[in-house]
Parts: sequence; structure tokens; C-alpha cells
Amino acid sequence: MHNSVKYHKNKVLIVGAGASGMMAAAVCALNGADVLVMEHKERPGIKLSMTGNGRCNYTNTDVSSRHYVCRDTAFVDKVLEGFGYKECTWFFKSAGIIPDIRHYSYDDFGYAYPLRMNAAGFCSSLYEFSVKAGAQYSFSVSDEAVTDTVLNTLEKRDGSAVIIAAGSNAYPSTGSDSSVYPVFKKLGIRFNTFLPALCPLYSKSEVLSGLKGKRIREWAGLVIDGERDPLLRCFGEIQFNEHSISGIPVMNLSGRAAAALREKRKVVLEAGRDSFEIHRTAGFDRAQVCSGGVDISEIDPCTMQSLRFPGLFFCGEIIDVYGECGGFNLHFAWASGYKAGRSAAGAC
Repeated sequence: MHNSVKYHKNKVLIVGAGASGMMAAAVCALNGADVLVMEHKERPGIKLSMTGNGRCNYTNTDVSSRHYVCRDTAFVDKVLEGFGYKECTWFFKSAGIIPDIRHYSYDDFGYAYPLRMNAAGFCSSLYEFSVKAGAQYSFSVSDEAVTDTVLNTLEKRDGSAVIIAAGSNAYPSTGSDSSVYPVFKKLGIRFNTFLPALCPLYSKSEVLSGLKGKRIREWAGLVIDGERDPLLRCFGEIQFNEHSISGIPVMNLSGRAAAALREKRKVVLEAGRDSFEIHRTAGFDRAQVCSGGVDISEIDPCTMQSLRFPGLFFCGEIIDVYGECGGFNLHFAWASGYKAGRSAAGAC
């Protein structure tokens, strides 16, 4: 049963100064909470500053659960409810970020980028917006200090809230590195193993060497243990390298390929007229996001609060949900961070 305790004007500790953490911080502060963000890197939003090849595709006009991978899409629907494309762009306009909507030939969606601003500028604007709202930040905090502070805050039961926005294992050099896992282990929170997603796929096929540098606009599909699934097909530009295949359609399929490979299943990628047996995905250092994370059975999607630990909230990539390329992962960070922030501050 969901705990209905309100956290009006309380203290909120946020772990992680990435996209969802800064969103949660801004929303908490705007709703009157006393906010402290703890980050173990030396500055905020390192991964956010790199996203979209530095251009920052931060949302999409077609935001819906069909663009996400989750074992229960109803969970995603509830997280996105009330914070869709319009609400997202309105929020960022209040932070001085104007959307530049771009359309591409391979689909009918609109991809939102910040007008006259790159990813680093977007990150700076969001950070400054949260600080002006009243959020405080502490950088270069040791992992041990983060773990101890979180556990101590939860044990006090004094009405304070904790939001975990620590990211996944994607691009670990940016701070997403499972360093918050001891908290989950201590509390017994169900956590699914991280696997790379939105990344290139590798094959030992000799055909690849002759295709190196080639790009085609075609369908890509996965065949797992000899079975084709019509849902595992994507259209777009496929890129060939000497040992790997990438491009948006391949990257959108890579998370499912990683899961099948972990189960020791045979994975074949069909790319145009060619087929390639896949033996591995790229590592976490080349994955834009990950599958895995805190299991959705632990979370109320309407508030992002733990179903077992009142006052504990989750948002962003730490949750076992990921989206396709196109701004969908950042949108989930915003939507979940927004709801976690409002709930932790007692605004709903």
C-alpha cells in the first residue's frame, strides 16, 4: 500500500547532479524544500553536457510509452502522465531554454534541441536555474559519505526525503558507475543488473571488412535463436565499421541483443540484405544508456516514491527503464525527476 505521508517544507537530499537530479533539485526548491544535492564528480551534468553529440536532443514531440523498453509499459505511462512534450518544453522555457524543433526524413517526429545553445549551455542553464530556485550542491563527495548520509537520513525518520538520481553504468567516467549500489544492498531493494543499451553491436563476420565505412538506409532486425519478432525491427541509417554495426536502428535494438546474449542465446542482426551473427555489444563506455536498475516493482510511478521505504524516491536512469534514441531518455529523466521533486517536497 502506498504511504501517503506528505513532506511539506522538508529537507530533501538528492544523490546525483545529472539530468534527473538537477530537475528534481529545481522542482524541490521551487516548491519550498530545503535541497542539498550530493555529487561525487567535481561538477554537475557531465554526461548531459555530452548528449546528442554536444547538441542536446532533450525531448521529442512523440513522447509515449511505445518508445521505451520496460517490462510493464503501464509504469512508463504513469510516469509520463502530466509531463509530456508540452509540459516539458514549457518548464524549460521558464529556465530560459527555447526549443528548436527539427524534423528528419526517417520518421514523423519532432526532435527538440535548445535554440542557440549547445548541450553544455543547456546543462549550465538548468544548473543555474536550480541554484536560483534555492538548491545547494556539494561536489567531489566520496562514495562512502554519500552512502552513510543516505542511510542516516532514512534512519532518522524525521520527515526528510532522499531522492536517488545516480544514473546507470553508461559512460562511467561521467559519474554513472553504480557507486550508490551499497545503499540498495543494505536496504534490500530489488536491483536488476545493468547491461549496455543504445550502443554498437559486434560481429566476427568477414563480410563486415568489405562494408567498412558504408552507410545504408534500411531495416534492421534481430533474429534470436532463429525466431524473428516483428517488434524487433527498426528503420533508419545503418553504419558499418570493420568489426561493428551501428546507427540509430541498430542502437535501438542493442539493449534486447545484450539481454539475449547474457542468456547465451544466438543473436543475428539482419541489416538490409546481410545478416551478422552478434557475439557482443559495445561496453558501458560506449553505451548511451543501460537496461537494468531499480526494479519497477519497488516504485510508485505516480510519485516515484519507494513502496517500502517512505521518504525514499528514485528518478532517471537508476530505474529499469530506457528509451529509444531521439530525446526519449532525457525526457524520462525530466518526467521522473519532476514527479520525484514534487512528491519529495510535498507539493502533491
